[in-house]
Amino acid sequence: MSTRRPSTALLLTALLALGACGQKSPDQSKVLATVNGQPITAADYDDYLHARMQQPMPLPGDEKERQKLILDEMANRMLLVQAATEQKVDQELDVYLQLRRQRENLLARALLRKYFRDNPVPEDEIQKRIVKDEFRVRHILVKTEREANDLIAELKKGGDFAKLAKAKSLDVKSGKQGGELGWISQEDPIVPQFFQAVTAMKKGEISDQPVKTNFGYHVIQVEDVRPHKVHSAEQLAGEIRMQIQQERVDALLKSLKDKAKIQINTDSGG
Repeated sequence: MSTRRPSTALLLTALLALGACGQKSPDQSKVLATVNGQPITAADYDDYLHARMQQPMPLPGDEKERQKLILDEMANRMLLVQAATEQKVDQELDVYLQLRRQRENLLARALLRKYFRDNPVPEDEIQKRIVKDEFRVRHILVKTEREANDLIAELKKGGDFAKLAKAKSLDVKSGKQGGELGWISQEDPIVPQFFQAVTAMKKGEISDQPVKTNFGYHVIQVEDVRPHKVHSAEQLAGEIRMQIQQERVDALLKSLKDKAKIQINTDSGG
């Protein structure tokens, strides 16, 4: 047998595979070897070889030597996994939880890949979301929705936006400038909820409702609007695609939650 040690990542892959061995395998490819009756298939070999080639340890150039080395490594790995299972290592709490997390991550990522493969984002939907204007904007950032609503009411009565921003805004930098953010466009690193609210407003308008983001609640004023030439269309399209994908993931999770029965026990005692 080879003296090379199989990598931890490959051993973990084997443990995950073994955890699902109670299910009928979708792998019906040719059996290249068996270890205590457990098959090493051509598909398994190819998958291991692909992972193995990402490792720094060199492989022989000769195909026969390479196959012998790989099968040797796979057999070593399988023997260790079988021994671990026999000794119930997979039932030790820390190992069990790590395997569970790895399996959850793998399946969740695979599901999303399948979802986006089956539901690609149409190019015309991306183009519809490209905003060809830029906006000169002020804002006041506060902690609560109530504070934001009080500010909106005061502004509707004729309050001075700049003075209120200097006195109330949690965004100290822009607050010192009366809430001024300058000209912003879709290419700037602006929180999506903020920019979406801005694009729905007209020149001179103040937001009727507070705009919630991770930073708090914003009161926004659009001072001016002008055409904007997109400088990095490809990058912007990519960002919009990711934004649409995130929206779809949120919708997918909502639909799954609506059908699910979730019970959370808040009593953490014991």
